[in-house]
Amino acid sequence: MKKSIMLLLSATLALAACNSGTKPEAVSSDIKSDSVNTSDTYACPMHPEVTSNKSDKCSKCGMDLEKK
Repeated sequence: MKKSIMLLLSATLALAACNSGTKPEAVSSDIKSDSVNTSDTYACPMHPEVTSNKSDKCSKCGMDLEKK
């Protein structure tokens, strides 16, 4: 039983380490900008690397982007 738990824990940590290398630029480019006014910047309160030029939804958590 201990071996199974340790194996599961090791696999979980290995997967988490693989996913931690996501570049913020790749995430923020998921949101398309249709705004006319490009001086306004919106960002997610939970994920500040997710930005847009219009009020939209965060691509990671779905929260509304707030004006900076």
